[in-house]
Amino acid sequence: MVSAHKSKFVISVIFALSIILVRGAEAATLTLVPEKKTIKIGEEVSVNFKVDTGDESINAVQTTMQFPTAVFEVTKIDKADSVFNFWIEEPTFSNETGEAKFMGGTPKGISGKSLQILTLTFKARGSGSGEIALSDAVITASDGKGTNILSRAEGITLTVGTEILIPSSLPAGTPTSAQAPIQPQKVERTAIPASKLPMAPIVKVPLYPDTTNWYNHLGETIALWGVPDDITMVATVLNQNPNTVPTVAEKELSTGKNFGTITKEGVWYVHIRFRNNIGWGSTAHYKISLDTTPPLPFEVKIDNVASDNPTPYITFNAQDAFSGVSHTLLFVDGKKVGETSTTTALLPVHAPGIHELLVKVFDRAGSSMEDGLQFEILPLPTPAIEFISKSVSQGEVMFASGIAIPNAFVDVRATNSLQQEVFTGVTQSDGSGNWKITIDKALPTGKYGLLVRARDERGALSVASSESFFNIRPKIILSLGRFINLGWFEIFIIAMLIIISGASVIAWWYVAKKKTHEAYKIIIGRDLEKLGTLLSSNLKELESLQEVHDLNSSTQAIACVERMKETISKMKKYIGEEVKKLT
Repeated sequence: MVSAHKSKFVISVIFALSIILVRGAEAATLTLVPEKKTIKIGEEVSVNFKVDTGDESINAVQTTMQFPTAVFEVTKIDKADSVFNFWIEEPTFSNETGEAKFMGGTPKGISGKSLQILTLTFKARGSGSGEIALSDAVITASDGKGTNILSRAEGITLTVGTEILIPSSLPAGTPTSAQAPIQPQKVERTAIPASKLPMAPIVKVPLYPDTTNWYNHLGETIALWGVPDDITMVATVLNQNPNTVPTVAEKELSTGKNFGTITKEGVWYVHIRFRNNIGWGSTAHYKISLDTTPPLPFEVKIDNVASDNPTPYITFNAQDAFSGVSHTLLFVDGKKVGETSTTTALLPVHAPGIHELLVKVFDRAGSSMEDGLQFEILPLPTPAIEFISKSVSQGEVMFASGIAIPNAFVDVRATNSLQQEVFTGVTQSDGSGNWKITIDKALPTGKYGLLVRARDERGALSVASSESFFNIRPKIILSLGRFINLGWFEIFIIAMLIIISGASVIAWWYVAKKKTHEAYKIIIGRDLEKLGTLLSSNLKELESLQEVHDLNSSTQAIACVERMKETISKMKKYIGEEVKKLT
């Protein structure tokens, strides 16, 4: 009892969520399918409530139906053949307000083109046409999210009395030309005489085009045939007897007949034969197989709910009442992993962890029933890396070793600093669990991580080990003693440092020399200025002595000239030495 209340609570929550969820995966359709569309006052008509789930599986439906109380009244609601097995809100109706409503579901997902929800029986109590409309409709997908996948809710219009049938209006944007079936045409002409009995008609039923298939959708069953020039009458009948020979001719000769909607499941036959001036010919029997009910509910069982076996074995007892089971699809974690035509299956290898299994059984008509469970794959003991070459040069072999379960495969994986896989390999542990591997693949310089995972002959896996790291350094070109090993890169760097250092010394020498030259230029300029001052002073002295013409003045003039010669001689020597310093 507690379980039932819990299920109802869960479905109620799903309905509440579905109303506010954005319709991102609209696919399902609600329809009303009457056994006939024209009735008389006081006559009853059954209207089936159907769901087309499209390509989705559903687990719940709710809606409200409105009908004109002046034309109809509801006398009964029958849920005996419903695909739903519990009701959050029992089907109810009111002939005062003109409403009928329900909220039902199933704990297991189902799919189909014409799933039976319930049957309403209407009684005509007034003439005219009356529309039975649908509103507040929700169809929830069995996706664990309560997604509302309703795309369209189609009402119907029934006619009571002699008024012309008014078709139900379709939602805006619904194409009508593609949905309109081909209608039979009346044949009016004079038949030509025949010399033998007519052959069996060649019959086509567009809604059910293949007599060998099962179908899970309902609609107006229109049979079509060609009428030869000698035919005067046609006799038809629709029933579930494969050998019936129709004897009553139709009132009019036509190219087909609308038999209405076949609402009862099972195998049906359209029987048709022609008559000409010779007599009645042989009968054509057109087979129509209908199965709108999904397979029966079932339970999936697994050999171990939790074990280290990576390929669990599952069983399920799937059955279908009409068309039979066609095939079963297997899904794990939302991905298809297999298909079977039996009621047992061995799942493919799965990694350690908790997984969701979904088994979806289809009947030959395309409807489905599903069930699922959760199972866990336990990991093998985790291997360990006990030694790894921490640093190797390019071209050298990297070595690693460790311990794992005895006689197991050890999958080795190396990644670079960007977590990109650069190496994968497999080794085996011995009877004591020891394993080792060498990596001789040429890898670019850089830092790498190494992970290992154990795997047995069944395909069972452990979780990955802790990551160990190693470095690939440039190849050694020059070795200087025991501790200094130089590769091309190090040699290049050292050469560049030497070049840069030499260039720096030359630049310093050039700058220093340039500064020295500037200093000497200043000194020479200063000394030349002194020389000019001294010579100028001597010249002025000579000019003054030139004006006096005695022996003493001549002697002084001669001395002054001698001093000037001595000064010029010294400066000549000095300037020569200074110029040498500048070159």
